[in-house]
Amino acid sequence: MADPKYEALVAPFQSEETEVSLVEVLDHVLHSGVVIQGSVVISLAKVDLVYLGLSAVLTSVETALKHVRADLERQRLR
Repeated sequence: MADPKYEALVAPFQSEETEVSLVEVLDHVLHSGVVIQGSVVISLAKVDLVYLGLSAVLTSVETALKHVRADLERQRLR
């Protein structure tokens, strides 16, 4: 079973008649935004020695500002 978030992301590009270019996918990702998270733990004898965490946000400045403004408006209305 496919992840619903993945299906929602690729659904606008799925069509039997057209091919999707990389520019169209990048435009969609920048318009909606993507968060990438990951972690790596290096252990020796079941003792964690190093923990690396990664969080990255990929979006356009316009989309980021839109979300910041919406958050500020919600805080103002409280």
